[in-house]
Amino acid sequence: MIFRRSILTVFRFGSFLLLFGGVAISSVPAEERQFPQATPEELGLLLPSAPARPGDGRRVIVNHKDALVVGIVHVEVGNRFVVLLPNGQLISAKSDEVTPTERPFVAATKAEIAHELTTGRFQGFRTRTTKRYIYVYNTSDAFATATSRIMETMYPGLFNYFRRQRIPVEDPRFPLVVVMFRTQDEFEKYRSMPPGLVAYYNGLSNHVVMYEQSRLTEIAPELAFKQSISTIAHEGVHQILHNIGVQQRLSRWPLWFSEGLAEYFAPTDLRKRVRWKGVGLVNDLRLHELSEHFKANRGKPTSGQLIRKTVEATSLDSLGYATSWALVNYLAKHERANFYAYLRRVSKIGPLETAQPGSLFTEFFGSDYLKLENEVFKHLRTLPYVDPIANQTHYALLIFGKKRQLMITSSPQQLQLYKRQQAKGKQFQIKAFPNRSTAQQVGRRWLQGR
Repeated sequence: MIFRRSILTVFRFGSFLLLFGGVAISSVPAEERQFPQATPEELGLLLPSAPARPGDGRRVIVNHKDALVVGIVHVEVGNRFVVLLPNGQLISAKSDEVTPTERPFVAATKAEIAHELTTGRFQGFRTRTTKRYIYVYNTSDAFATATSRIMETMYPGLFNYFRRQRIPVEDPRFPLVVVMFRTQDEFEKYRSMPPGLVAYYNGLSNHVVMYEQSRLTEIAPELAFKQSISTIAHEGVHQILHNIGVQQRLSRWPLWFSEGLAEYFAPTDLRKRVRWKGVGLVNDLRLHELSEHFKANRGKPTSGQLIRKTVEATSLDSLGYATSWALVNYLAKHERANFYAYLRRVSKIGPLETAQPGSLFTEFFGSDYLKLENEVFKHLRTLPYVDPIANQTHYALLIFGKKRQLMITSSPQQLQLYKRQQAKGKQFQIKAFPNRSTAQQVGRRWLQGR
């Protein structure tokens, strides 16, 4: 499964804090880096270890890339400002290096941002613009189209969802940028990432960054694509929430809620064509993981510790993401009043502010974790579910000889390896089936000579 980290990572360095947007810090030696590379500003902000103060919408003139531009003070920390630039990026600048101004702030246009990116680090990349998005890519057109379809349908769905709940929203001030690399190697050369990560939202650049061709594709192509599309939607949710006013840029939401909400909003479907399923519908990948966890524990509850550990966590593993999704799914449907009250509360968390996740949770939902865990798993059993592993294409390798042999797999790579090892010099046949159970039924009949 895919592991993700939180949007913000903070490290203490002397009297300064290094604040990183996105999910990881580049660790590639400078001499080994190849174009394109993430900029230093995308990798971190150097900020004093001091209380944060609101920017209050103040406008300043700041020097960025040898040009003087009007920016907005997003937050003030000690003697430094975090400044919002016309292209949507956040940078750190000393307070004595900026000049207060009454000049208006003018956000960059899609054409200006696309030109900046494709004449800079992303030369040779194509661009596609829509009403709200700029796609910068060197991937296949099919992948770009699938990604665009998810983003374009997801945005109005989320926007209208929050408006119906009377949570203030506004259209993004900046075009939403999605950068798509063709391969995993290009993605990792751009910025060093934890293993298995296929996409991330960078809270500093305001970009979603992803890649198309995964090494997992060689082993389990359908599962790789499902995971990839699911993660793309997840990171797209983060970007939308940070740009329509639901979550303030650089705010530190309780991790279970930030990630669980993204999972709740991001279920996708690949059965007919790649599409966003809609708010709150079943996330089959997450439900599969919880189902396997439940089987491993023989259906026994964990005395509430699974829920407690999740809501108090400062980092999440894959099971933590699945549990966060399940918890949000349950609360949004069975504790609606408290759920929306909690959402309104965290929406007020300002830049660099932190809420204590455990105490804030119990304030709205109580502290009976055992009861809550039982209710959550009871709720999960009522959800419609299509096993994403069992219901992908499976291949049967039928080997003819004195003794019939059968191998069933969802991996074309494993299929070819087994064919070379076991079917060399023998007659064989390969058949594809829509799911595991059909492949097994046909395979059993063939072994029995029927």
